[in-house]
Amino acid sequence: MRLENEHPDLKRKYEQIVASQERFGFFDQIWVQDTLHPNWNYLLDSNQDLAMRVPFTKKFGVKAYLQPLFLRSLPVFSNSSTDLIQFLQAKSLLHLNLDAPLRAAFSAPIGKYQLLQWQEGIEQLRAGYSDNVKRVLKKARGLTLQSISYSEFQEFFTAQKGENIGNLNVQSWMRLATLCATAQDKEQAFCMGVFNRDELLAVALFFRFKQQLYFMKGTLNKQGKAEGALVFLLDAVLEKYAHECKSLDFVGSNQESIASFYRKFGAKDKIYQIVKGRIPVV
Repeated sequence: MRLENEHPDLKRKYEQIVASQERFGFFDQIWVQDTLHPNWNYLLDSNQDLAMRVPFTKKFGVKAYLQPLFLRSLPVFSNSSTDLIQFLQAKSLLHLNLDAPLRAAFSAPIGKYQLLQWQEGIEQLRAGYSDNVKRVLKKARGLTLQSISYSEFQEFFTAQKGENIGNLNVQSWMRLATLCATAQDKEQAFCMGVFNRDELLAVALFFRFKQQLYFMKGTLNKQGKAEGALVFLLDAVLEKYAHECKSLDFVGSNQESIASFYRKFGAKDKIYQIVKGRIPVV
């Protein structure tokens, strides 16, 4: 296996693979990855076939392969799972998240996210809600769902959570804003807000690709929590898109309290693989 610099033929081959297989989603699109991270190599297997696209940056003055913010995991095309993992683990500075099908090939840490899938529409979905979600929805009947702008979403989110939360900073917010703007032009993104009359109680950013929805980020204020605004928001979005889409990817979380909330809508845990290099500093 070997890493090769990006060139038009490899980029085109990657795009063709992603477009040809249903399993690839919104974050596997090359324009999404390029918006969120500027530098990429391509890993070729022993047959010179494309195995995966690998992000790189400079850290401590040397080349490092680190998972970009907002990209949960990277798609893998190669069937040579063992060779691929061994190649990546031999790098000094590397921390990447890979698609879960590689799990059988090696022993390594895993990350989790939650995925809600359905076939028959909103009634099937609501039948799978927990009793707690059903109770919350009863007290949230006076709320309304409306489209909002990305700027309204970010302003409300940072007012509740702060601009610097986790790995988020000014630069990462700028990348997310750029991603959302481009995705909206492609009709692949929308922001929603929950209101009690004129008061905004909760917001969320969603991406949409093929028949998949992605709950990227969302939050609510104190009054919204008391009125079940985020539960109402998710249910209302599901009702709106239940006949056009077949899944809602909650994107995260490894944090159990958040994961538990998503499972109350009927979502199931899914996994991705975490691969680290020889120097455990990232």
